[in-house]
Amino acid sequence: MDKKTKVLIAEDDKFLSKLLEKKLGMEGYSVMIAYDGKESLEMCKKDPPDIILLDLIMPNMNGFEFLDAIKKDSKLKSIPVIIFSNLGQDDDVKKGLAAGAKDYVIKANISINDIVAKIEKYL
Repeated sequence: MDKKTKVLIAEDDKFLSKLLEKKLGMEGYSVMIAYDGKESLEMCKKDPPDIILLDLIMPNMNGFEFLDAIKKDSKLKSIPVIIFSNLGQDDDVKKGLAAGAKDYVIKANISINDIVAKIEKYL
């Protein structure tokens, strides 16, 4: 794996973000963290990541709004997005995948090692 592969973690839970950052850093990824949707979008425009791990419930711009915004941007629309959320209803999953996410994982049902495997799958 290229050590310069950039992962954007768009997650407002600071503890979880730091945990993911540590694990992904140990796996050789370069990690960027944004704690809200607007910050996530600004970071993507300034320094596009190779893949995005996206929470849906975030302040200032939710995950669905963020996903819609990047899919409308010709420079960002090809970046793979994995939704990583507590929203686990079938409708939420369908909405996320229909909006352009490559995958949808429910936080309570996945380990950090599984998240790393998902990221590797879509790079």
